[in-house]
Amino acid sequence: MKFGIRFKLIATLTGIIIIPVILMSVSGVREKPIDPIEEAPGLNLLFLIGFLAVAFVICAYLLARIITKRILLPLKELNAAAEQIMNGNLDVEIRNRYHDEMGRFSSAFDIMRARLKESLDQQAAYERARNELIANISHDLRTPITSIRGYVEGLQDGIARDEQKVTRYLAVIKNKTDLLDRLIEDLFQFSQLESGQLMMDFRELDSQEFLEAMIAPFEMEFHDAAIVLNVERPFPSRPIQADSDRMAQVFENIIENAKKYAGKPAEITISTRDESDKIRIVIRDNGNGISEEDTPYLFERFYRGEKSRSRAFGGAGLGLAICKRIVEEHGGQIGVQSKPGAGAEFFLTLPVVKKD
Repeated sequence: MKFGIRFKLIATLTGIIIIPVILMSVSGVREKPIDPIEEAPGLNLLFLIGFLAVAFVICAYLLARIITKRILLPLKELNAAAEQIMNGNLDVEIRNRYHDEMGRFSSAFDIMRARLKESLDQQAAYERARNELIANISHDLRTPITSIRGYVEGLQDGIARDEQKVTRYLAVIKNKTDLLDRLIEDLFQFSQLESGQLMMDFRELDSQEFLEAMIAPFEMEFHDAAIVLNVERPFPSRPIQADSDRMAQVFENIIENAKKYAGKPAEITISTRDESDKIRIVIRDNGNGISEEDTPYLFERFYRGEKSRSRAFGGAGLGLAICKRIVEEHGGQIGVQSKPGAGAEFFLTLPVVKKD
């Protein structure tokens, strides 16, 4: 029975009991003395009044107990919880075993507290990640700048006296400036992601021609390199909507990662599959793989798995997060499957354009 219904029943019962008592109390004193014959009915009336008075006290007690148990105590708990939350303690839980109006209110208050705690925890995690990002970027910017300054000073001081050494110095300077350019570009694109200004130029393309355009430059690049690039052909030929420039960035990022972390001798395999409503592209390497604790967070902003290796290769931990956003803007998905010691397999999908 709901608390509201119980309250109404008790209030009605109390009214039924108290109204006769009030009527009898205001009826006044009889003008003539009570006749002995009437004495017995008078005693019965007094007994009835006493019984009604006791019943009234019992009902009032029960009503007060219900109000205390169902309203006052929950309100006291809510007040105490509100004070705890005001003081910054969001771990306090509000428990109400009843399913009446007050119980639902307490449950709603506790859900609000839990969601507020979750929101603040997410904000704190974001702040920690942002601070870590600033620290990492400061380090990653300072390191190549320091190297560039050192080699430039070496050239100015005449330390590199032969042409071969000058060429080597200039190659290192170019490599470090390329790293700086990549860091700055990641930060720029990240700011576009945050502000929702990452523009796409979608065009309908044939997936076979699109994949040839994406992968052919890497075949040329790795032709004389110590990296084996296996490309499984033929590519499926289906109509897709894609921004070639943005998707080239995705391929560049994933293949460069595979190149960095591949084994020795390094081997990268690219395969594709037509899955009816989408094209699936898989890029595998033969490296040491990715730890299970890093895999779920690999596409998150600011995340840098295996900190020592990431720092050795540079980067701000934004490349894969940008790739994820680009692929999702295409209506596809991106992910990774890996086991330590068994290499890593990155996959991405692009939806096929449906023809009426």
